[in-house]
Amino acid sequence: MSVLCLHLPHFLITLAHRQEPALAGRPLALVGPDERVWAVAPPAAQGGVQVQMRPQEAQFACPEVLLRPVDMAAAQETQDAFLAQAATWQLPVEPQAWGMAYLDLHPVAKNSAAVQPLAAEMGRLVRGVLGTALQPAIGWDSGKFTARVDAVQVPPGRMRLVDQADEVRFLRPLPISLLPLPRQHLQQLHWLGVRTLGQFAALPVTAVWQRFGAMGKVAQRWAQGRDDRPVRACVAHAPAATVLAFDPPEARLQPVVEALLAALQPVLGAMVANLEGLRRLRLALGFGYAGERVCTVTFAEPASQLSRVRAALVQQLSAVRWPASLEQIAWTVLETGELVAPQLTLFVDPPQQLLALDAAARQLAERYGSCFLRQACRKNSIPFRSDEVILRHSVPFLYDRWRIR
Repeated sequence: MSVLCLHLPHFLITLAHRQEPALAGRPLALVGPDERVWAVAPPAAQGGVQVQMRPQEAQFACPEVLLRPVDMAAAQETQDAFLAQAATWQLPVEPQAWGMAYLDLHPVAKNSAAVQPLAAEMGRLVRGVLGTALQPAIGWDSGKFTARVDAVQVPPGRMRLVDQADEVRFLRPLPISLLPLPRQHLQQLHWLGVRTLGQFAALPVTAVWQRFGAMGKVAQRWAQGRDDRPVRACVAHAPAATVLAFDPPEARLQPVVEALLAALQPVLGAMVANLEGLRRLRLALGFGYAGERVCTVTFAEPASQLSRVRAALVQQLSAVRWPASLEQIAWTVLETGELVAPQLTLFVDPPQQLLALDAAARQLAERYGSCFLRQACRKNSIPFRSDEVILRHSVPFLYDRWRIR
């Protein structure tokens, strides 16, 4: 294989700066259609804002953060122009994320000496269409993973080319956090003292399989520089849709979402095993005599967790006007991508008791409103910020009130 990775750093943030130049240098976070943070400018990231946060969480982490909606039309238009330019040479191009794509150079170049002029030319082509603010960082290798690692570690306008003979030496000292394993798996490896790709690559294969399953086996192969996945070219026509029928027709949102998740679960399971996730999902809602409604669920990052997919489905289906009861849904996976390496945290998961109390606080807020919570804060001398913060600082008071309700 011969894979070129084109990466446009801070793709969505740069587009927002183009539309509103005054935002440059400010702590900016962009919120997507699913009411989650999709992109974070460096000043906001330094303040603790992360992708996939809720807007309230972002404001709590960084009170100065500026929240703006993602301009989906402009983002998709620029992404399409980027992919069209990458496909100029009529070689297979696979979109990976916003502002990232793989280009298969296997038919024309198989070593760094032959790839270098081609990479420089592609960089000039993309820069000529998108401008200097969106010039790509370029990585090349015999496999996708190492090519992507190359691209994300060089600044825009630069390239890093790694021949197959140098893969192991290049990957060995890099942090294991570059692998898109679940956060709890990365945390376990850190606790075991496994901090680099070289250390993970040297672990016994059987032990990795037993502890981390199929995804761990795939990740170890990537850490060893063994990634033989082909570049999957964009297809002109979407694959055949899978139809989910409701008999009798369903008028409630929750049963529809749960049925759709049950149908998607085997697909998501297969994706997780290959460290992949959903990027775009097309839904065609059939309402019988009332016609059809079509919507597209787009994710900021490839999603494989049922909780993330559920939240996106609920948000999207709630935004669609239902003229009648739903008779069927035809769903189509339009685009997938590699999972993104998560940012490690101090604790693996919130304590179960705290999760239960969080749910209790939300129900209290729905029943009594913000006045009740503000009164609880004043009584316990706690600054009012959000349900979760109040709960964590005044657990005995809220918990007692919940028990006697």
